[in-house]
Amino acid sequence: MLPNFLICGTQKGGTTALYHYLKEHPQVFMPKWKELHFFDQKLERGLAWYERQFQGAPKRARAIGEATPEYMYFEWIPEKIHELIPDVKLIFILRNPVDRAYSHYWHEIKLCYETLSFEKAIEMEEERLSSGDFYSRLHYSYKDRGKYIEQLKRFRRYFSKDQMLVLLNDELKSNPVGTMRIVFEFLEIDPKFISPSWNKMKHIGLRPRFWLLQRSIASLPPRLIDVMMEIVKYQPIKSIVQKVAYKPGYPPMNPRTRERLLKYFKPYNQKLEKFLGRPLYNWYV
Repeated sequence: MLPNFLICGTQKGGTTALYHYLKEHPQVFMPKWKELHFFDQKLERGLAWYERQFQGAPKRARAIGEATPEYMYFEWIPEKIHELIPDVKLIFILRNPVDRAYSHYWHEIKLCYETLSFEKAIEMEEERLSSGDFYSRLHYSYKDRGKYIEQLKRFRRYFSKDQMLVLLNDELKSNPVGTMRIVFEFLEIDPKFISPSWNKMKHIGLRPRFWLLQRSIASLPPRLIDVMMEIVKYQPIKSIVQKVAYKPGYPPMNPRTRERLLKYFKPYNQKLEKFLGRPLYNWYV
């Protein structure tokens, strides 16, 4: 059994909310773990491993999928997906790339992979990514991931327009019922399903309470940090760590930095508007 839909991204764009909203639908099955990372990191585990992740799907499930935001970003993935599941439906959810970059930065701070200031991190991004190293691109692609038009066009080389649904984060937040109806219709399942939890579920970013401890962990070898982060994913460890080590919300972005990033992303956003056939008014402020 293989998935018939994938949530491909973007990272920090609302994929977690979309994953949870979809899981509540009685005709949808998604694995317990949101991100399987099969096409970007686990292809060597083989098709049998990937199929096993969906074996728990009940007979009533008509939409079977998973959500891994990295699928949208890395160049080789559209072809790999097409080779294995060419008829799959693909869902993308996009966020103002400036806000996405800032959220991504604080995510890396929380995970102990980033030690620079936001301004220094975006200044150093091209140098960090210049080697093409997977690890660097995974963690430090703050601006690069916001070039959505380039990523969507890669998928269009392999998949038809009818196989791709592009959502906006702002619309999922402001109108979850209407947005999920569009998703359900796209997946050809009951579009009338509504959950009261959609208007209650709020995802707030976290930042460290203890900067010295955070910097100490960040100085460890990257692979050791990876192991620690895998351990922290398990409940109730995750809940305890988040309550003790982090506090909600990010400090405001420097207005000059925001203005600089808005200017940087403008040409990409203008091309994206033409591709989508719709304006992105909120992305220019």
